[in-house]
Amino acid sequence: MCLKNRVLVFIAVLCGSIASPLMAATFEVPRSYEIMYVDLESAGRFGNDFKVDLDEGQHQIVVRFNKLFRSGGDTQVFQSEPIVLDLLFEKDTYLTLKAPYISTHRQAEDNAKNPQFTIHDELSGKEVNYQQQALATKSGFQNTRDYVAEIERLTDKTMGSSATSSSGPVTAPEVMSDKVTLNMMKFWYNQSDEATRKDLRVWIADDLYKPTVSSIQLEMSQFWFKKADQSDRNAFQTWLTEE
Repeated sequence: MCLKNRVLVFIAVLCGSIASPLMAATFEVPRSYEIMYVDLESAGRFGNDFKVDLDEGQHQIVVRFNKLFRSGGDTQVFQSEPIVLDLLFEKDTYLTLKAPYISTHRQAEDNAKNPQFTIHDELSGKEVNYQQQALATKSGFQNTRDYVAEIERLTDKTMGSSATSSSGPVTAPEVMSDKVTLNMMKFWYNQSDEATRKDLRVWIADDLYKPTVSSIQLEMSQFWFKKADQSDRNAFQTWLTEE
């Protein structure tokens, strides 16, 4: 009888440890933002583009504002520079990024110069302290940028590691693509999950199709597909068949 009780206790403890969440904290952003990196790794490893689960402790999270603005018959796409956040996550916290609603391209430009938002702990109801930096604005085709390297240099500079930045290898000049629309379609397709990719492929075949998912990746993919000329559209569709 004693042995049986011990076995039952062991099983209960084992099941409890398996059922317990491995992560201690969550970070979430509005749909107009995306989480690009967590500690210099793709956000997909920690969750998705809008919500990630993390261990307690210090983490660096990189976010970016994305939105399509419609004015009359025109559509403008806006994408901010990546914003680097340094946050301390305590156990059992659910942090959300609270940002003002932006309805025009001009408002987005003004906000990008001085990003305004707060980080709120949904469980305690308190605002959380954090450090914020933004990558320098660069011209040219953004898909050629090595954001991880830029973030590392920014972090090193902030920490006073001048030796790292001065002795590192010289970055090769960025190549400007003459097929921006084609490359942007490929970029946003690669950023999409499988459900979004499926909806996009069906939508391309039938423009009356109503997608079942809603995401910035789908909107951006549709935007660039509509903007592309026929040769780029054909090239993109050929590329899809080779994926």
